Formats: sequence, structure tokens, C-alpha cells
Amino acid sequence: MIASMTGFGKGVAEGEVGRVIVEIRSVNGRYGDVIVRMPRSLSELEPRIKERVLSVFTRGRLDVSITLQGATSEQGLPVLKSEVLAAYLKGIEKIRADIAGDIDLMQIAQLPQIFAFEVPELDTEALWKEVSAALNQAIDACRAMCLTEGEKLARDLRMRISVLDEFLQRVEALAPERIETVRARLEEKLAQLLTPEKIDESRLLMEIALLADRSDITEECVRFHSHNAQFLGMLDRKEAVGRRLNFLLQEMLREANTIGSKAGDATIAHVVVDIKEEIEKIREQVQNIE
Repeated sequence: MIASMTGFGKGVAEGEVGRVIVEIRSVNGRYGDVIVRMPRSLSELEPRIKERVLSVFTRGRLDVSITLQGATSEQGLPVLKSEVLAAYLKGIEKIRADIAGDIDLMQIAQLPQIFAFEVPELDTEALWKEVSAALNQAIDACRAMCLTEGEKLARDLRMRISVLDEFLQRVEALAPERIETVRARLEEKLAQLLTPEKIDESRLLMEIALLADRSDITEECVRFHSHNAQFLGMLDRKEAVGRRLNFLLQEMLREANTIGSKAGDATIAHVVVDIKEEIEKIREQVQNIE
């Protein structure tokens, strides 16, 4: 089952170190890029977080946001810096004579560097236990959304591949008529240049046969059908197939270009344009597949 690279998941865990909230947003990306936004106190856990995310997601840009609520999320406990306070009070005493009114205690408390904030040392393993629990919830929820979107993409892609098959069948039906058209054109051109009695019928048939061989599109159509079948088969695989689907689309486009150049027929050329448009629509969808 294919998976989209677009999804969102959220997880919450609570324990002794506080409340941990993890959110994961996944968007299209060529490679597996994990960007983690979290408090500095969790920086030691970043390698583990990335490893856990990449064990589930192989492609896409994954933004992981981690929030701490509770004791571990505070900037620390305020500790009075007595030396700084004493310096402020000494200065205030010197200018008290020039200032009318009382000095409010809260104003003093708000002076710069009066308090320092000491952050308690955290138990990394205990914190990882909670972060890991919330992270797993977020990963599961995000993955579930990606798989749901993948099912929708798969249905759309199957429909579009069936459209490509219909176009190919039209091309194959038009191909035999093209030989008769070539014969008529050659005969008309020769009739303009030569008198009918000077036309070598056997040579004419040989030239038509050579031209038909050079413009035969049977192999291209067979390969195109094969690519379509492989494409459909990959939609049922469990592993990431986005890159393989892109490769198949390149091969389909190559076959379509060859059919258009070899056919030499306006009607077939118009069908080839339709084929290319459908391939481009499929390519846009495949960009969302992991």
C-alpha cells in the first residue's frame, strides 16, 4: 500500500518530568529530512528523535515540534543575586536625596540581573521515556494519515493508468490504417512524377514495406503496456515506491515521444498529445508518494 508524504500527527505523554506534546508535520521532499524544534533541555535527545522518525518515514520533510509543560518547561527557579542587589541599593542611596517619593519594591525586583534562574539538571533517560511515548503517538497518527491519503492517490492513479491504456489501444487501432495512407501518398506522388506504366509495382511495395518497418510502433506500444502493468503492481507494494514510479513515468514519456515521431500520422499525433498530458497529471500525483 502506497503512502502519501503529506500528513500530521500529535502525541501527548505525562510523567514525573512534566507534560510532553509532540507534533509531526510531513510534506513532500526528495529525501528523508527531519527538522526538530524543541527546548534546549531536550537537545541531547535529538539524534534519538531523528532516528525514531526515520525508522518509519523514508522520504519527505518531517517537522517535529516538541513542547514541555510543567517543571521541566520552566526557565528555572529564581535565585536572588545578593551582590547585584547590594550594588543597586548603594546606588539608590546616593541619589535618594535628588528623587522625591518612595521607591517601590517591585521596581527594584524588576531591575536587570537582580535574579538568576537555575534550571535543575534533568534525568535524560526519564525524559526520553516520556518524549518517546508522545513521539510514537505522533508518528502513528501521522503515518495513518499518510496511508489514508495514499489510498486516495492509488485510486486516482489506477484510473489514470486505465486512461493511458485506452489511449494506447486507440493508437494501436489507428496504426494499420497508417500503412494504407502511406501507400496512397506514395502512389500519388509517383503518379505526379512518372507515367503509370513506368511505376515499378514491386519496387513500390518494397519501399512501402521498408517505410512501414521504420515507422512500426508495435514494440513501443508493447513496452508502454508493460510499464503500465508494472506501475499498477507497484501501487500494491508495502515499501516506498515513489522513486520507481517516477522512473517508470520517464520511460512512458520516452515511449510516447518515440510513437509520435515514428507514426507520422496527424491523428496518432493528437492521441500522443493526450497521452503526454495524462502522464504529466500522473507525475504531479506521484510527487506526493513516499
